[in-house]
Amino acid sequence: MSEKGKAILAYVFGWLGGLIILFAVKNNERNTNFHAAQSIVIGVAYFVISTVYNFIPITIPFFSMALSAIYLVGIIMGITKACKEENPELPLVGNLAKSIFGKKIGE
Repeated sequence: MSEKGKAILAYVFGWLGGLIILFAVKNNERNTNFHAAQSIVIGVAYFVISTVYNFIPITIPFFSMALSAIYLVGIIMGITKACKEENPELPLVGNLAKSIFGKKIGE
């Protein structure tokens, strides 16, 4: 499978796809590992924020819809960068992925 295909699959299957690409698939290029790490960060952040929000007794109008839209935009931006084979770093997410998965992605 091509590096571009692996990066796209990491985003399509969310944090689980990112984990599989990052840790189970060997001989990935740096950019593919970076995309996988960002996919994990985006997926886990979405899960944590939505879970915490569900336990808060106050409801904020349209919060869930806005959170889902931000998640979807992040995934689409990642897939677009993977397709164009550009620098994979996404705003905000890239630095967090570097700090968490630095050794695995070759930083």
